[in-house]
Formats: sequence, structure tokens, C-alpha cells
Amino acid sequence: MLTDITPVNRIDWESPGAHRYSVPFTYDGTWGRMRLPLYVACGPRPGKTIVAIGGTHGDEYDGPVAFKNLIREFDPATLTAGRLIVIPVLNLPAFYAARRESPFDGGNMNRAFPGNQRGTLTSRIAHFVTTEVLRRADVVIDIHSAGSSMEIIRTMSFHTVRDPALYRRFRETALLFGTPFVMIYTSEMGTGLLTEEAEAMGKITIGSELGYGASTDLWGVRWAYQGTLNVLRHFGLIEGPLIDLRPPGLDRQRLVSATDVNRWLTAPVSGISEPLVPLGSFVTKGTPVTAIHDFERWDEPPTVVRADGDGYVLSRKFRAETEQGEVVVIIAEEVD
Repeated sequence: MLTDITPVNRIDWESPGAHRYSVPFTYDGTWGRMRLPLYVACGPRPGKTIVAIGGTHGDEYDGPVAFKNLIREFDPATLTAGRLIVIPVLNLPAFYAARRESPFDGGNMNRAFPGNQRGTLTSRIAHFVTTEVLRRADVVIDIHSAGSSMEIIRTMSFHTVRDPALYRRFRETALLFGTPFVMIYTSEMGTGLLTEEAEAMGKITIGSELGYGASTDLWGVRWAYQGTLNVLRHFGLIEGPLIDLRPPGLDRQRLVSATDVNRWLTAPVSGISEPLVPLGSFVTKGTPVTAIHDFERWDEPPTVVRADGDGYVLSRKFRAETEQGEVVVIIAEEVD
């Protein structure tokens, strides 16, 4: 049953129990209104606020599916304290169009923060999240899945932080999801990231890459769903032991760093890319990792891209058609 539209000033952020809202945002140039799904569950006493967000990009589906299931199945009576806020799909226009960006204003939601109350639709949604949701949070979980362009080893992620105490909190929270890798990454990819905004507000902020190819991954959905429940357990919102979410046969979770964008391997020529090493494998400097084929010169050998250092193959270009300058492989170094 669809919930009725609820203006922002009528959202109940405090009362014990669960509340489902459709938050209205007027479309640019029309009188129609988008319904942003919002779930708020509060325990009987104060505690940490955990925020879980999916669908920041419209072609990433593990978060939306996991959080739709979580909202349907979660029993708010199990909350002993604190508050859970879930937005299963943040960029609804992009989601319904199966695109990374919104078809209405071209907005990339993960470049729109902190947003603008008088801006376009994407910017107004980002403003709502910043001012109403993130400011209430203690922990922010932003689930991504690499979309249709890249395949990335299943990983939780967080930005480089200099404060050792904050680093430890980021690290221990990310490890709760059980993914084979946890990636430390850089904010040099662009401004306006949701995670960047949350970090600037002093929140424990965790991202992810849990699938690829605009698909839905079995383990990706499980990690997003059960990992969020582990976060609730860890911070004392629900009772019970942590669930071990590591895949069978995994010797250990690896913390890796890929913060230097100058080491991301890009295509020197255009063509069709061929992976030469498995995703997640360890390679040494000089190892051939990608071949790029020019089919206008089909009788010539491909251009080979080699690893520029030792590390794990963290990501590869998923779509075979490759333009010069596109990232084809990222090698990440293990830390800790």
C-alpha cells in the first residue's frame, strides 16, 4: 500500500515505532510531484541514529532491493534504543530511467551535495538529505554498485581520514559487512559527494561497491541488508551477536588503498578491452592486466596495459568498448 504524501514539516523523526513517508518534490517545469520513499523507525530511548541510503545512482540496484526488503521485514519493536532512517531509492528519476543521472535535469546525485533548496530537482533532494537526514545521523551507509561502466571487487569503502580514532571507527564499521575487501579511496574524484558531505559533518560514513553491470548481485543484496543489521547491533540499537557475513573460504578481509588517482590505469588508445587477470587477484609491477584491440587493424597485436605496482586488481572496465583516457584497471595496495 502506497503511503500518502507527507510534507517535510510533518515528518515525525522522534516517536517510537515505524513510520513510512512519501516526501514530495515538485518536478521542474510541471505541477507533478515526485514521491521520495522515507522510512523512520525509533526505539523507546535515545541512542545512535543509523542512516541507510540506496539508489544514489539510478543504475545501481543492490541497495534499493536490500533496503526495500529491510523496510518490509524489519520489526521496529526490536529497537532497544536509537533510530533507523532508510531511503531505499534516493535518485528516483534516474532509477526509473535506469540511468546514472536524472533525466529531468541531468543531475548526478553524488555530485549534488550539499544541494540547494531553490535549485533543480536533484539539488533540492540533496538539500533535503543534507539538512533533514544527515544532520540527524551518527552513522551514514551509502550503498553503491558500480553501475554499468565498471566491475569492482565487492567492497565496502571509506575516505582517507587523518584522525586515528575516527579512522578506527570507519574501519571497524566497514568490516561489519563481511566483504572480501574494504577500500580506502580518495575524494579527488569530484566534489559534491554524499559521503564527503556526511564526513564534513562529523559522521561515521561508509560507502560500497557491491555489484556491477546494472544487475542485482546475490551477495551484494545480502551484504547491504545484513551488514546494516550488523551496524545496528554494533551501535546498540538491536540486541544479538554480530552475523559473520564473510563468504565461505575467505582467509581474511583485506583493507586496501587506492587513493592516488595518478596510478589508476587508463587506456592509451581506443578499442575493445580484454581483461588479462582475474578481478581480485594479486599482481606485481609489470604484469599485463588489460589488452586493447583495434579491429581496424585486426592483424596487429593489441596494446597491452601493465600494472604500475604491486597490489590487488580492485576494478576493471566492464563495457568492452573503450575510449582513450578511460580507466581500465585500478590496482590497490594492501594496508594494515
